[in-house]
Amino acid sequence: MLKKSFILSSILSTALFSSNFYNSMSLQGMSGVINTPTAEVLEYEKMELGYSNEVDLDRFRYERDRYESDQYFVRFGLLPNLEVIGRLADINKKDKSSYTRWHNFFIRDLSASLKYQIPLYHQYMPKIAFGIQDIGGQADHYDAKYIVATKEYGFLRGSVGYGFSSINLLDGVFGSIELRATDFATLLSEYDSKDKQIGIRLNTPPSISQYVDLAFLAKVNLDDDSQKYSFGLSAKMMLGDDHDKVPLKTPIAQTQNCMVLPINTQATLNVNNGFDMHSLSKNLIDFGFENVDVGVLGDSIYVAYENNVLDHNELDAFGVVLGFIAKSGAPYQNFTLVMKKSDTKVKQLRGSLSAYKAFIALSNPTNMANFRKSLSLEAVDDSSVQLEYTGLNPSQFKTRIQLFPGLITFVGTELNDLDYLLSARAYASINLYKGFDLDILGDFPLFHSDELDRDNGAFKNYNQGNKLKSLLLHRSDVFGDFINIASAGIYGDFWAAMDSLTYAHENHTFSLKLDYLEERDVPDWKIDPDVRTNYLGIYSYYIPQIDANFRLTGGEFYSGDHGFEVRMKKFFGDTGVSFFYQNTDQNYIGINVALPLTPRRVGDYMVQLKGKNDFSYGLRTTVQDDDGRNTLETAYAVRIYNEFDTEKTFLNRNRLSTDYVKRHILRLKDAYLNFVADE
Repeated sequence: MLKKSFILSSILSTALFSSNFYNSMSLQGMSGVINTPTAEVLEYEKMELGYSNEVDLDRFRYERDRYESDQYFVRFGLLPNLEVIGRLADINKKDKSSYTRWHNFFIRDLSASLKYQIPLYHQYMPKIAFGIQDIGGQADHYDAKYIVATKEYGFLRGSVGYGFSSINLLDGVFGSIELRATDFATLLSEYDSKDKQIGIRLNTPPSISQYVDLAFLAKVNLDDDSQKYSFGLSAKMMLGDDHDKVPLKTPIAQTQNCMVLPINTQATLNVNNGFDMHSLSKNLIDFGFENVDVGVLGDSIYVAYENNVLDHNELDAFGVVLGFIAKSGAPYQNFTLVMKKSDTKVKQLRGSLSAYKAFIALSNPTNMANFRKSLSLEAVDDSSVQLEYTGLNPSQFKTRIQLFPGLITFVGTELNDLDYLLSARAYASINLYKGFDLDILGDFPLFHSDELDRDNGAFKNYNQGNKLKSLLLHRSDVFGDFINIASAGIYGDFWAAMDSLTYAHENHTFSLKLDYLEERDVPDWKIDPDVRTNYLGIYSYYIPQIDANFRLTGGEFYSGDHGFEVRMKKFFGDTGVSFFYQNTDQNYIGINVALPLTPRRVGDYMVQLKGKNDFSYGLRTTVQDDDGRNTLETAYAVRIYNEFDTEKTFLNRNRLSTDYVKRHILRLKDAYLNFVADE
């Protein structure tokens, strides 16, 4: 008796002191318990991947043992209080004797869901959230709309909600209770409006889950013996690298003790305190910056440069150049940095050098505010600059080779959960002269699934073997806030002439893209070549409060379809996550993830080998089809995309504005600490 009391008291004592609940994925993909949601949402700037074998559709009730299920989830903490979930469900009969190639499943469904937590909190009030499952389409296998409230009481957490559903799950009142037994184990019980279930969830202990939080969930259905047991697995991680978290205090005597001359002290700009403009220039070109100009502009030290060595973000280059200026002891009040591309001046960053030095030495709120206030990113205005050095380390005839994977996938089709084609892609570019660049892109297939076999695959048209994707000559010009790129050459199976005119000012970007394509090799059975004329207008707005870009695109797309696209792209460090809606001859919703597949810094050589700084992979599904199916129409709402692109090459993946720099000034310090401080 005494032993039992001791064990019971130990369990209760452990639970009482384990009141911080994990926010984990349920078997339905959303933050929840077993099959029911809680009012919690995935933490901002995190991503979670999950799997479950739950056969949860009400149509299988009392005969679930005849079916098997594989469900795959991905969810994102896209914004504070918002989680977005993608789901691929594959439910099959265990007896597959009646299956054929084109009818090899019972249900295969690709869907999206979201949940929003109302940002109102009070000590004595529950958290409240509402959500929607299976957005769009007529094949509403997982359709549900619900509202739920959640409250913690020490080691207990309770949730209650009400839902509307055509599948009975979450159709009416539902609720759950969780008991936090230890720092890694939680006991679960719930009523999902149809069944009562109990389970246990195991999470990676906090002491070893710094980078990835793993979770395992097992449950028992108390009302349906046909599928009594189910389980789920998930892995949660941060999205992107965070270069905005650096030490506040930095010991750099060079930036603290150097003399700052008063404004307009022209007579003594190049003297004393050991400042040597030649040494500054040498440090810049030794680091790898190209087309370097160094001089004086009014009361500012002036540096113009082209960055092809810091591959993730142009803010790294701003930070490194400013770091070298600060270490050099430059006795100027302000700085002007001019960013170049193709040896053409694009934008200039101006600010207080004295405020920067104080910020680097001690990044307290006052110094950060002073430095941030001094910054402005604007069109280049350097007509009165006095250059000491110009054109150092020219970019002319340097060749840059990018190696990266190519990936074509078909997900959740009538044939398979996943069909794929993995290829190796090689992109080479060379700067011929100021504003003139030549590039070539090749694609070389490596591995593929059976349905992308070139002879017998259902998707064989997407496997074209070794192929020249593009060979283009580009002419780029910058006029104030206007950037124009004219291109001509080969694009796929076409002769191509293209033009892109962009106006980029502060947080606003307007673009007009015109393309003319004419088929190169006309088959004998064709009378005339395939000719396409595409035109697109694009407006983009950077939202500094959430570090995201809103983009609206409209016009005629690659396949001649007319319509528009609405896209929201949120950056997590240098990883961009986009959600979009497309409306042309087909309607789609989708997700895209773009991230660097290259080192943050690469070497400066005549032939430079690196990866791709914005490798992109996306999924989309049709919505509002009359027949309710996920139609395999992949050609609609497709844009022509060049690697030598205004947004990517000239505008830092559309992250080039005063507000963006001000939001990420700690990244400037991070670049200093990583690349300059110890040199």
